[in-house]
Amino acid sequence: MPERQIPENCTCGARLAENARFCHLCGRPVFEPEISEPAEAPAPVQVFPQSSPAVSALSRATPLPVSFSNPVAVRAAILMSLAVMFAGMIPGVQLLVPVWWLAGGWCAVLLYRRLTGLVLSVRAGARLGSITGVLTFLSMLIVMALTMLAMGKDFIRELTKQDPQISEVLKDPPTLVLALVVVLVFIFALVVGTCAAGGALGARYAARHDTNNRV
Repeated sequence: MPERQIPENCTCGARLAENARFCHLCGRPVFEPEISEPAEAPAPVQVFPQSSPAVSALSRATPLPVSFSNPVAVRAAILMSLAVMFAGMIPGVQLLVPVWWLAGGWCAVLLYRRLTGLVLSVRAGARLGSITGVLTFLSMLIVMALTMLAMGKDFIRELTKQDPQISEVLKDPPTLVLALVVVLVFIFALVVGTCAAGGALGARYAARHDTNNRV
């Protein structure tokens, strides 16, 4: 930075003292005040809005994993579980309920592919099938509960006629609760496992026809 040149005389004609900042006669400043240039503000960071094309492309490149937090997977599982529930209520088709469980997992994978355009891996297909199985089991529980409420004592009487030992179990509440828990756990494992197998088979079938966009 160059040194300032100190004038000897003020504009009024008075002789200035050494290193004087103001004129002792008229009070005029010897130097004009320097105005510092403002520093350049840093450029703002560009943040893409949620609806920008870049964010949309990124979301398409990284699809959600198959789980209960995936709305498309849950939607497909709900539709298939309802289809399996209604199929099981048709007279004469109830004997083929395990086949409908298998078909529910299979069709859930195909429906997911139709909705998203993505082909699931065998593992992801099994997960989607298991989600379908959980929802199918819950729908079965609802139907059974409504049936028991509607029939009441008639339902218990029919069960007693089919198996006389049930009357003895009904008189022992702890044994009844334990038996219900064991039966429900067994049915849950059977339904979820069968639907998961159907989902894995459906994913393998779909993978043979399309090897792109696999999740």
